[in-house]
Amino acid sequence: MRIIYLLFICLLFINPIDVNGNEETSNEWKYIHGKVINIIEDTIDEENFMRYQRVLVRLTEKDLSSEVEVENIINTASIYKIIVESGDEIIIVGNQVGETIENGRVYSYARDKYLLYLLLVFIGALLLFGGKNGFYSIMSLAICVSLILFAFFPFIMKSYNPVIVVSIISIISTLITLSIIGGFNIKTYAAIIGTIGGVISAGLLTFYFGALTHIQGIGDEDVELLSYFTEGYNLNFRDLLYAGIIIGALGAIMDVSMSIASSMGELYENNPRISKDQLFRAGMRIGKDIMGTMSNTLILAYAGNSISMILVFFLYDRSLIQFINSDQVAGEILRALCGSIGLIFSIPITSMAFISICKKKNNYVKPRAIYRK
Repeated sequence: MRIIYLLFICLLFINPIDVNGNEETSNEWKYIHGKVINIIEDTIDEENFMRYQRVLVRLTEKDLSSEVEVENIINTASIYKIIVESGDEIIIVGNQVGETIENGRVYSYARDKYLLYLLLVFIGALLLFGGKNGFYSIMSLAICVSLILFAFFPFIMKSYNPVIVVSIISIISTLITLSIIGGFNIKTYAAIIGTIGGVISAGLLTFYFGALTHIQGIGDEDVELLSYFTEGYNLNFRDLLYAGIIIGALGAIMDVSMSIASSMGELYENNPRISKDQLFRAGMRIGKDIMGTMSNTLILAYAGNSISMILVFFLYDRSLIQFINSDQVAGEILRALCGSIGLIFSIPITSMAFISICKKKNNYVKPRAIYRK
């Protein structure tokens, strides 16, 4: 059953949603992989903090001439510098004229190949240790990423409300992911209810405390850059922050809900005569053990992502009042705490959902129904 369901979902993503219409866009700039063969010129202007390189690059695309000279202008005073050497794999950008590239310059190091290797290691580890369930995990992850890339962002660019869009996508992702991984059974249904309940809790808290704290969602440099490039779009940055909080919490809440439902299923399968209260208390005890580590996971993940921002406040010797009340820091605290509270709420919701679904009239369903596919 899961295989049929998975094939059906994959067919839906063969032709992703096109909310932008069929308009074709032309871009005169072309980004191309290449490998540095030789450094033709390398001069340093210490007075103006500049460095100029002219390099010979072998292109990898077959429809272009094999070698081209490009320039690399470097601001030596900048923290981010790309200083190439012979043998480096790079990305160049320039105008394609026939089979040649004009006005070419170094854009960045070529990182995609090594990121692909890392992705293959990740997939291999899932398949090696997870087997069939590892394969299901890969497919569900691919579908969730596709929903975000081909549904969430295009709809946002069409000025749809980010919170409404992300709420719909979160529900769809939960249904698809847990159904593929767990199958169609009581355990999965309870996990779905627990996940949706936890995400709703996180969302409501985000709205309420976001309004109380007057979070604007504009404290990040990336957001300021986004506002510059999206003047023609009706984007609400506060709603974007809320949507990010929901997406960030979804995975952890889904993990906790499935873990609790699966553990309760194992308990009931081994002891079908366990009482309703005993099963609920067992689910809560399991949830308490998971809660501490998963809350740490969420908060530490956000803290790790904000190290540069926190360091800036320490370097400028700002007071605790300045630190906590800045829009960016308050937004990160809101993100971490609301996600963690939603995770905590998912524990009793999942436990109660499992018992409610599992119990038929005054008798529990047969143990095999817990894991029926």
